[in-house]
Amino acid sequence: RAPDILVASAATQSEVDRVVEQARVVLSTAGPFARIGQPVVDACVRLGTHYVDINGEPGWHREMIERYDEAARAKGVVLIPSSGFDSIPSDMACQWMAERVAVRFGKPARRVSAYVAMQGGMSGGTVLSGILSEEAFGRSRLADPYLLGPARRGGPRREDADVSEALWDGTVGSWTAPFAMAQINTRIVRRSVGLLAAAAPEAAARLYSADFTYTERAVAPDEARATKMARASEAPASKIRSMQQQGRLPQPGQGPSAEQRKANWFRFVLVAEAAGDDPSRRLYGSVSGGDAGYEETAKMVSEAALMLLERTGQATSTPQGGFRTPATALGAPLRERLHEVGIRFDELDEL
Repeated sequence: RAPDILVASAATQSEVDRVVEQARVVLSTAGPFARIGQPVVDACVRLGTHYVDINGEPGWHREMIERYDEAARAKGVVLIPSSGFDSIPSDMACQWMAERVAVRFGKPARRVSAYVAMQGGMSGGTVLSGILSEEAFGRSRLADPYLLGPARRGGPRREDADVSEALWDGTVGSWTAPFAMAQINTRIVRRSVGLLAAAAPEAAARLYSADFTYTERAVAPDEARATKMARASEAPASKIRSMQQQGRLPQPGQGPSAEQRKANWFRFVLVAEAAGDDPSRRLYGSVSGGDAGYEETAKMVSEAALMLLERTGQATSTPQGGFRTPATALGAPLRERLHEVGIRFDELDEL
């Protein structure tokens, strides 16, 4: 039979509790998370219900870790935020490439670089989430490469900083620019590396060198377009809010139509380098799929939630409680499930 539909107001904690206590896993797609997400997280941690979401809001994500991670760990509640296009392709791809490097060269990866191309549009809700995130947490705090922790010993490095300008990249033979989702994706990847290092130092050392770096850029067709993308990435929240109010950007509730989504696609091209001085020790790969923000995000977060549900109560496979990442909580089995539903992870011989 069809599942029951339970209705609750996100603004009323008791109503949220009533729904959450009936579930084993909650899948949250309602944002902006900084505005309405906390009551759901709060209920899940208190009531012992596991949780996944599609948030791309690093400031809010950090705030939830600070408030609830300790209690979630103590109760064994697993929370896996950012399980949509932000940030499953980045997180799973980086882990996959590091595993391939270790098998092929017997050394850890020292760098994984991601180059992103896509066709697709954002919804008004996504635009508003970005506005609220910057207004609430400020650019300087959001610029912290290790905002989601764990903090890097020795502090952030220059190479950890977000890409902020148009750059020619000889590796892929293309102009590149800041990628809009890199601010959350890179921090999720760094959290994955740090969590693995804390939980299993030997396993982490096999995959990632002590100076490991992950970077992410958008691919642009030419210098002019790359420069325009770089300038757009510097636009303050006030300007973006004004553009939305003027109707130049979609309003909350507006987004790509079904026909538009059918034509959309994304592709990450990945370059992984092994530790050491031999430049030939490189591997290539790609992650690709259809409409990133909606069609494929729905697959990603659903597969993550189903996998977490299936593992619940299994002593050998239930992830450790607390705020995890897709890679640290679900790992290669999730990657295999995604491949089966059309989100491809392909090895490449060359670029």
